[in-house]
Amino acid sequence: MKLNYLLFFSLFILSAFAIHHTPANDKRDVFDLHNSGGSKTTTITTIAPTATPTSSPKPNPPYPAPSSSPVAIYGGNYITPQNGVAAGILIVLGLYLMIFGFRSFRLTLAVCGYITFGLITWVAMANNQPYYGYINNDVTLIAVPAGLGILGAIIYALFWSISIYLIGSMGGFALALYILCCKEDLVITQVPARAALMVSLPVFFSFLTFFAERYVLLFSFAFVGSYIFMIGVDFLAHTGYLAGAKKVLDGNPYHQVIYQINSKVLALIILIPIIWLISFIWQYTYNRDMKFGVVFQPQTVIIEEEKVIEPAPPAPAVAAEPEPVVVEQTIKETKAH
Repeated sequence: MKLNYLLFFSLFILSAFAIHHTPANDKRDVFDLHNSGGSKTTTITTIAPTATPTSSPKPNPPYPAPSSSPVAIYGGNYITPQNGVAAGILIVLGLYLMIFGFRSFRLTLAVCGYITFGLITWVAMANNQPYYGYINNDVTLIAVPAGLGILGAIIYALFWSISIYLIGSMGGFALALYILCCKEDLVITQVPARAALMVSLPVFFSFLTFFAERYVLLFSFAFVGSYIFMIGVDFLAHTGYLAGAKKVLDGNPYHQVIYQINSKVLALIILIPIIWLISFIWQYTYNRDMKFGVVFQPQTVIIEEEKVIEPAPPAPAVAAEPEPVVVEQTIKETKAH
C-alpha cells in the first residue's frame, strides 16, 4: 500500500512539474488536438538571426617571464631575414662613420640623422607593441624606422647649424648606453637614475661641442660608428649583447629579457673601445688640416684705384736779372816825353 502511494505521489509530482514547464503554445496545441479529434497540422517556423555576431577582442595573456633565449632577443634561433637587414644597415653605417665620418660633411649629417630618427622610432614602436604584434610585424618594425630615418637624414643635412650639436649628444647617448651594458644587472639598476644618466651625458656632450667642436665630433663619429658596427655583428653572431640594449631601451613587459655576460659578450665589450681608439687616431691624423662643417675663410680683397696725377702748376715767373755787362776798357799809357 505504501509502495503504491509513493508511486502515485511521484507520478503526480512529475506531471505537475511537466505542466508547470510547458509553454503556453504547447498547451494551446494540446487543446486544439483534443478538439480536432486527433488530427493536427504543425507548422514549424525557423527564425534566422538578423544580427551579425561580433567577435570579442582577444584577451592579452599574462606577462611572460624574462628569457635569455635567442627567440626573445633576436626573434629567432637562427639568423632571420630581419636580422640580416638590420645587421647590413648597421655595419655599413658604422664603417662609414669610423673611416669617413669627419672627412665628409653633408653625407655625415644625413647618416647621423638617419641613425637618430630610426632609433627613436624603433624605441617608440617596441615600447608600445601589443602582445600579438603589429600588422606584418617583422616588416613593420624595419620599414617604419627606415622610412622615418630618411626624413631625419634630410632634416639633419638641411639644418646643419643645429644638427652639429645633436651629433655630440648622439655620442654622449652611445657612451651612456655602453656604460650601462658593462654589467649583467646593468651598472645602474634604478630606472630614474638610469634615465638621468642617459639624459645628462647627451646634454653635456652637446654643450661641450661649443668649446671643443673638433674633438667632440671626432669622439662621436668614432664611438657611435664602433658601437653600431658591433651591434650589427651581434645580429649575425647572436652573442646576447643586444639583450643589454633592449633591457635599457625596451620597457615593454612582453619583451622582458635576461642580459648575461658570457665570453662572447665580454669580447664585444672589450672590442668596442679598441675599435673606437683606432678610428679616433685614424680620423685625427687623416683630417689634421681639415675642419668639419661650412668653413668661412677670410679673403683679402685688393681694390685697385686709378689715381690721376695732375701736373703741378707752373712756378711764377721771376724777373730775369740783367746780365752783367762787361766793359773792356783799354787803358793806354801815355808816356810823357
